Amino acid sequence: MFRHRMSITVGLAIALGGLGTALVMTPAAPAKEKKTSAQAEPVAPGVIKSEANVVLVDVVVTDRKKRYLQDLTQKDFQVFEDGVEQPITSFSREADIQPGALARQRYMVLFFDNAGMDPDGQMWERGAAYRFVEGTASPSRMIAVMDYGSGLHAAQNFTADRDLLMSAVRQIKFAPAQTPQSGGPAATGGGPMHRQVGMSGAEEPSDLALRGLLKALRDVAKMLSPAPGRKTIIFFSPGFNLTPERQSDFQDTIDALNKANVGVYPVVLSGLTSSSAQSAQSAGWGAIAVAGGRRPSAGSMEANHTSPVLNALASRTGGFPVVNTNDLKAGMEKVSEEMNEYYLLGYVPPNPSHDGRYHKIHVKVDRAGAEVRARSGYSDARSPDLLAGKTEGIALEAKVESFEAGGVPVTLSAPYFYIKPGVARVNLALSIPASAIDFEKHGDKFRLQMNVLGIAYSDDDGSAAARFSDTVNLDYEKDERRQLVKASYDYQTSFRIASGEYTLKVVLSVGSEKFGKYVLPLMVDPFSGKQFTLSGPAFGSKFVPSPIGSADIDQSLIEGSAPMVASGMQVVPSSDNRFKKDTQPVVYVEAYDPVLESSNPQIGILFDIVNRITREKVYSSNTISLSESVHQGNPLVPAIFNLPMDKLPPGDYRIEIVGRDSGGNTAAVRTGDFSIE
Repeated sequence: MFRHRMSITVGLAIALGGLGTALVMTPAAPAKEKKTSAQAEPVAPGVIKSEANVVLVDVVVTDRKKRYLQDLTQKDFQVFEDGVEQPITSFSREADIQPGALARQRYMVLFFDNAGMDPDGQMWERGAAYRFVEGTASPSRMIAVMDYGSGLHAAQNFTADRDLLMSAVRQIKFAPAQTPQSGGPAATGGGPMHRQVGMSGAEEPSDLALRGLLKALRDVAKMLSPAPGRKTIIFFSPGFNLTPERQSDFQDTIDALNKANVGVYPVVLSGLTSSSAQSAQSAGWGAIAVAGGRRPSAGSMEANHTSPVLNALASRTGGFPVVNTNDLKAGMEKVSEEMNEYYLLGYVPPNPSHDGRYHKIHVKVDRAGAEVRARSGYSDARSPDLLAGKTEGIALEAKVESFEAGGVPVTLSAPYFYIKPGVARVNLALSIPASAIDFEKHGDKFRLQMNVLGIAYSDDDGSAAARFSDTVNLDYEKDERRQLVKASYDYQTSFRIASGEYTLKVVLSVGSEKFGKYVLPLMVDPFSGKQFTLSGPAFGSKFVPSPIGSADIDQSLIEGSAPMVASGMQVVPSSDNRFKKDTQPVVYVEAYDPVLESSNPQIGILFDIVNRITREKVYSSNTISLSESVHQGNPLVPAIFNLPMDKLPPGDYRIEIVGRDSGGNTAAVRTGDFSIE
């Protein structure tokens, strides 16, 4: 039977108002970005039209002596997509900034792969990173510190504060070198710093750890995706080899980095001398003993010297390895210098389908001896209405418009965030029981193509105001499927819509003619960007780390970013806002105070919780200060706070949130419903 669950009071989160026009990235290897007009003309009430796509390619060009070529013009370049030359429609050089212009912020991650690095190697890389931060941190350079051991850990959010960064580098925990027996990404005959995955195809512990590392790199790429311009990962790693089974994971990692416009610069520790150890100790690393000033494991250094995987990671994302030097700091400073030494080329891609496929990019320069570095390709941005005009989409649309109820139970929530006055992005979270999915067996695999369609109909005249459609290819091993069917399958997407009142209908197919359907009233309140306003709220109990806070990202990027980010974490929205008593759900809100554009008031929120059945107030909070999240000049202030689960017995509740600032401004009350089981 169709289960209709009204999971949330709609009128949810506000991101940013008063934004400019198109989203423009400056990639280390460009992805395709979709431009959207700030004054887009609606095709029907609430529909937002899209303008032309453009691919931006950042290119570094040096001569044979590795000196940057700084006098090239557009006529010197040729750009090829999938082997076909494309007309260059835009051209600029990053260093050619007009006098008096504001410096563009650069985003960089110092990423430490600790899982296979021995303690000596970990000390060397931290000493080099410490010196690098000490000498290069600046207001225009936003740096984050992350490390991977048993999992991905954000040691320091993006900041330009030199002291915070140096402290983060010093305080990263030193992980012991791991072996297959200990479950780590170990060597199988080459020292603990050089990981060799077994060729048998078996799921060895080292293989599992390598999968985790590659996934961590993809997660970092996803985190960096909303940040503007060319992004950089300085990757401290002992290197690793790949089996055929991991080649696809590695290609997925390259694709994710290229899609997010991230260049990778691996730091290889070969060639170091004991003088570098003394330098590290003089930087305040005395607590880390280096017996006799000895260097990291020699057996692994030769292997790292020519690591083909690290070389490929660099070359295919437009970076280069920092290798074979006694002065890692100087090599890393060259990476920093390169951030201002690239050309930016733009072209309109020839493929109109937007099916998410990967496209190869090749750049040529007409100059003798020129060496060119750019990313090797990009993943096409999938169309927001992928099934439009297709048989699958037409079939789902018939189910949307019919009165037939779906047979698969669905839960759904639709928090929205303003991206500019009058336009919001709805972040949809949907769940179905995984046991309801009828997989098809293909050998040892279980597969299904799940299709999803959503249409928001205007309550004024019944016209389709916004729509999205998507195809999700589910592919599981036998054991993975066995685990999946015990839980739910979660799906998330987003779409843009104008202010107004709508009825949102979502339908999805899950095999064997089975489908689920959900109908939700959606009211997007007007927003001018001129008044103190609170978002939401939105609820969640799952999180992913994010070193980028939504208030740290340029306002022009918020349209392409994931909302609900604060305190270094991104909240995954709940589809039903129902939580177990033994969990710790959180509430995400955003305060939008235009006074912050010119002053720095104190901002706080407070909330009451009432029982939805008895109307009795069961909890009142103290004021929660948002001062730590305030960035003067940016009117958006994100916040995450815990629901007081120890004060709430099982039941159905409503939260009522109020915002205030020290200037006497008060935001209207925002409410949201949730339940505790």
